[in-house]
Amino acid sequence: MSYMHDVTLALDVGGTKIAYGLVADTNPREAIAVDSLPSQPAGGAILDQIATAVRRGLANAEEAGLTVVRVGAGLPGVVRAPLGEIVHNGPTIPGWSGSDVRGTITDQLPQPLPIAIHNDVRVWAYGEHRLGAGQRLKGRVLYISLGTGVGGAIIDDGVLLDGPTGSAGEVSEIVCADLRGIADRAENIASGNSLARYYNRLHEVPREQWLSLGRLEWSDPRPGDKRLPEVIDDPLTREIIDGNLRGLGRSIGALSSALDLSGVVLGGGVVGIGELVTAPLVAGIREACLVPQRDMPIVPSSELAHSPLLGAAALARDLAVTIPSTSN
Repeated sequence: MSYMHDVTLALDVGGTKIAYGLVADTNPREAIAVDSLPSQPAGGAILDQIATAVRRGLANAEEAGLTVVRVGAGLPGVVRAPLGEIVHNGPTIPGWSGSDVRGTITDQLPQPLPIAIHNDVRVWAYGEHRLGAGQRLKGRVLYISLGTGVGGAIIDDGVLLDGPTGSAGEVSEIVCADLRGIADRAENIASGNSLARYYNRLHEVPREQWLSLGRLEWSDPRPGDKRLPEVIDDPLTREIIDGNLRGLGRSIGALSSALDLSGVVLGGGVVGIGELVTAPLVAGIREACLVPQRDMPIVPSSELAHSPLLGAAALARDLAVTIPSTSN
């Protein structure tokens, strides 16, 4: 088979869905045969869904006359790369920690192939650095993703920082001040779900009682709660975004000086809202960092379609290792 037909089977595993597609070595900025399936269907198991996604991806490649030569995957949680050991997970996928994703993938392959697995945000950042906004940034760059959750990654002179547990770059636990001045973890104040939670809690009580609510702990939406897109034009929502994102920015600004960063890349669905989010975030970063970082570039991520899949493929092309099959 000609090398021009070689592709990476890329997977993006989330708490709601699993996306999969093929990325050709000759065209690393485009994913083809992209599809998805639920990650946690009623009565189903997420590892079984991953296995299904792999089989479907392989079938799509065969139908198109393409050869899958490696597999790359991004997973939620703290993940040791490149083998994909899940060492910690949040509440979105119960029992996820310790799941044998690499074995599940390998057991679907007709022969052992190189595989690379990492945290989903680290995978996205790797793709951005190789193919997107990071191409024009040098030195030590922090990538921040604001979406359903908050995540991050650090790439230092082109190398994705890892470490013994795989948590390098994780910013979800950084302590920030919200619009009321109350300290909380970043994910509790700046994720899309959290911004919506702030709206739904604060609009229920008079402003003079806001402080008495204390920390607004992470929780699932209640019946009748508004989603962020539904209230994005409400003045209260805009006040929450301005205050919470500025608070996150100040913490990131201090971190920027502590790590001597050369730049920051902002991504994720919440950043996609636009200047309403990015303006207070960038302002907070520049207010809190030391003078040497004051003028560092802070840029949005690129608009590459299916960027998580492109990142998984890029990681696999560079770092994949072959895992023997666990099948009997």
